[in-house]
Amino acid sequence: MANLLNKLRMLEAEPKRPASSCAAPVHREGCYHNQVLYPLSIFSDIRHASPAVLESAFGFPFPKHVLPEDILFLDTETTGLSGGVGTIAFEVGLGYFTASGFVVEQLLMHDYPEEAELLRILEARMRRFSILCTFNGRTFDVPLLKSRFLMHRIHDAPFPQYHADVLYPARRLWKLRLRNCTLGHLEEQLLHVQREDDLPGALVPQTYFQYLKDGNFEPLLRILEHNKQDIVSLAQLLCFLCKQIDRPDDIAQEEDLFSLAKMLEKQGNRQKALKCYRLCASGAMRPQAYQALALNEKRNGHTQAAVKLYQAMLRRGDDPVRACEALAKLYEHNLRDPSQALVYTRQALFLLAEPGLFRSEAVQAQQIALQYRYARLRRRLSNAPKAT
Repeated sequence: MANLLNKLRMLEAEPKRPASSCAAPVHREGCYHNQVLYPLSIFSDIRHASPAVLESAFGFPFPKHVLPEDILFLDTETTGLSGGVGTIAFEVGLGYFTASGFVVEQLLMHDYPEEAELLRILEARMRRFSILCTFNGRTFDVPLLKSRFLMHRIHDAPFPQYHADVLYPARRLWKLRLRNCTLGHLEEQLLHVQREDDLPGALVPQTYFQYLKDGNFEPLLRILEHNKQDIVSLAQLLCFLCKQIDRPDDIAQEEDLFSLAKMLEKQGNRQKALKCYRLCASGAMRPQAYQALALNEKRNGHTQAAVKLYQAMLRRGDDPVRACEALAKLYEHNLRDPSQALVYTRQALFLLAEPGLFRSEAVQAQQIALQYRYARLRRRLSNAPKAT
């Protein structure tokens, strides 16, 4: 265990497409079984997967002494893409760390009667791990496998206690910038993996059905290669995810840094969230970062600090309407200065009245709210007792 961690700490290679060291397939009676070994150098950042980082990523506590070899990476290839009755995982890919490297183990049934054997092998493998890592496995792979275990009267399949589904933190961290958060798009944009002659996932079921008809195993090799890369990319993506959470100073893209700050803030990790907001407060995400910092100051009762941040937004022209509106609220409700609140409300209305501003429904609603605020403040000031 310690030996593996020491090796990982020594390796600083950036994520890249691995050159696999292929072992010969294990041919035997029953389901197809193959193993491939990859070097540890392509997973160097796994050392960032500490219990605290994993908890930040997935939102629940992990064992205190998590080791790389405690994680089982899993991906299935199925006879249908939407799940449901009749859908079967005809191939299961597994990945796990050892002292020698990262092992990808693949099980594939030649025909339906071999499903029971495949599930028995899978059951034995899962008993060795405490953490299961998938990509969208929470809603697809795991429910499907559980239903197949039940169909074969295996009622206590030992799924690992902790399930780290990378899809959800991936969306939280990278959707703002990348929009598309499929595994294929993430591996291309973040891991710089370029697949060659990859079989599209939509063609996997029909390729397997054709094999059942003609017995030609050759096309299935493309399915196995596709699945193998999915497993490796999943492991690399977990490493990359943990590194970004553990070392936000190294994040180059401001959208990712801002997304991480929002995620940390929701989890209650205020200090680290504020650090991330400050790191991205000098570029394209500056208006959003300043607004988030100001909201934090306001929630913590630091009204003057919030005012200064909104005034800085206003001076720089960073979302000035929102800054004026926020200042109006602070001066009316927190600083009890309706006259200054009226000044900022009027300024916001002038900005909204600019001819070039797009009159969307949101802008119109904001304008109506400001007009209501302006009228209310005018009435309040006119009804205030005059000083003698």
